[in-house]
Amino acid sequence: MRWKLQFVLFAIIQIVRSQNGEDPDSDTEVETDSEVESSQFFSHLYKSNLQQLVKIKNDSMDPCDDFYAHACGNFDQAMEENADDFLPPYLYNKQDRMNFFTAVVGNFETVPGRLISQLYAECRKRGERKVFFTPTRLTSHWERMLEEIPFLARHKEVLSAWPFSKHQWERRRLNGQLNWIVLSAQLAAHGLPTLLHIYFALDTIYVSPMEELPCPSIADFQSSLSDVLGVRHHHVSHIISREMRVLCRGTRGELPPVRSLSRKARNTTTRPSEEQLLLDENTMDYFQQFFAALNFSEERLVGARKFPLDVKKISQAWEVLRHTEPRIVYNYVMWQAREQLRYPDCYRVSEEFERLLHAEYWQWHVLRPHLSREVALASYQLHTTRFQKLRRSKLSRRDWYGHLWPASVEKKELQVARILQNHAENYLNITELNENYEGLKFENNSFYGNLLILRRAQLRHSFVSPYVDEEDVNQPAYFLRQFLHFVLLFMHRPTYHYYATQGLDLWRDSRLLLDTDGHYTALDCLERQSFKHYDAILAPIYRPLGSHEIAEIFQFYRSFQYSLTDYHFWLQGERFAFAETFVMEYFGLDPRRVLFYAVAQQLCNRQTEIFAAQLNRGYMNLPEFQEAFKCGADRAMNPLSRCMINMCERPLT
Repeated sequence: MRWKLQFVLFAIIQIVRSQNGEDPDSDTEVETDSEVESSQFFSHLYKSNLQQLVKIKNDSMDPCDDFYAHACGNFDQAMEENADDFLPPYLYNKQDRMNFFTAVVGNFETVPGRLISQLYAECRKRGERKVFFTPTRLTSHWERMLEEIPFLARHKEVLSAWPFSKHQWERRRLNGQLNWIVLSAQLAAHGLPTLLHIYFALDTIYVSPMEELPCPSIADFQSSLSDVLGVRHHHVSHIISREMRVLCRGTRGELPPVRSLSRKARNTTTRPSEEQLLLDENTMDYFQQFFAALNFSEERLVGARKFPLDVKKISQAWEVLRHTEPRIVYNYVMWQAREQLRYPDCYRVSEEFERLLHAEYWQWHVLRPHLSREVALASYQLHTTRFQKLRRSKLSRRDWYGHLWPASVEKKELQVARILQNHAENYLNITELNENYEGLKFENNSFYGNLLILRRAQLRHSFVSPYVDEEDVNQPAYFLRQFLHFVLLFMHRPTYHYYATQGLDLWRDSRLLLDTDGHYTALDCLERQSFKHYDAILAPIYRPLGSHEIAEIFQFYRSFQYSLTDYHFWLQGERFAFAETFVMEYFGLDPRRVLFYAVAQQLCNRQTEIFAAQLNRGYMNLPEFQEAFKCGADRAMNPLSRCMINMCERPLT
């Protein structure tokens, strides 16, 4: 592992030396083709990104006068010159993940991975079908739904006239053909909740109301239906839209409750308790249809724990449904399904089925040509150690024993590899995933049908799988996601860009930075700093700040300082420091300064007035900035009195 890491870093140095006209050492041991390609891959990306950083900054502007203007001075020009491969700020993490996914999705090898690959390919092919020698009309989103979803295709002829007016519904006697309960239950069983949200954990069933039941304005309803209503009279559009809006507002509790029952009947009706959901004929029928579509065994259903959440809200919503025309409910349910199935960006496939994507990545089939798992784990271990160590020491309670022997109660390292392996054996168990997804049969040229098949399988699998909160930092799933995102970022961005995005966000999102006293100290100090130095012509970077801006500067200041400390901690390794310093010097950079540029260039060309103030006022008050740039006493970025925003904190060691 160490040898491979040394090789990658050595390759970077060799590439830079070759650019200087130096010959690489002819006695270097001959390596395999894949290892040479991997080293060249890293060297090329590292070099190109450093070149991009140098091109963006404008050296004719002094960093000590206005650092933001200096760091971003040539942003527009550099973007025009390199439009094809220039990545805008703030997109590094997601953009790199998306680019990698789209490049390798065709090479996925696991069973779940191949399903994602086929689904993504079907998504990309939508609208591309043509008949030889005969140009064809582009099939609409609604028409593809009716063709590709089996339980809609059975009623294709009737549904071609959807949405239904009252006259249509009665003339065609659709009460006996179309049933909103069956439709809604089938959609929910295929991962499209419309009226109830039913979800699972291991042998557990949760029933809750739709928290975000969609209810746009009448005009928005009309706009969304414009393509299916076509040339029908505009009154039809208005009436149907108004009916659906009244229904959704009623089920959300925004309208007075239904008053069709007599007072005597209402008084004798049993009120549902907070634990028990009273099932009328509609809800009974709904649940029967829902579980039948999932094919759960009766033993599993009987033995599962059931948790109805917010019984009162569910009961109120279904009371409204009970007293609404079936036609109106059917229109609304179908409208919801149509809106949910819009898939403007096919990359959403990877986000929706992230667990399956992680299982594919964890097998390392598509990552192996670029990076070995051992090197990736070692790098991630190094990056996470510092932050997690400090987080534990800050958030955990310290008793007298801990203060006397801190080394005995604080581990120096996180066992990241062990944590990830434990998660892979349980949550990403490839054998279990294969058993659950192996029997799925996709149809060619049927994106929506295949999407619902995969959603249904994912819902079924959640019933036999323990629930995992991927946002909980104490869960292995959290580290797995961070690790995989780190690996993809590490392949595309040099190390300082990792700290400019992932590392900075990690600190800004942590509770360690919440400090009321520090915030109000900053508020007072930065206001006085503006009052003392602001001049619209000579010192515009000292413009007065709003309280919200000061809060952002306070958060930015502290998070950047911790991220900078992490970066220096990474450089403490002799091999890393040597490689980083050597490469930086070749590009006229300095490891002490490069992170200031990297962070600044994440903010280039984005709300310049706001971010320029945030960055300049944060940097000018940092001792580390003054040490790195040696600004003179008369320069704007070196005020006589600085706001040491976290001066009361224990310094990092």
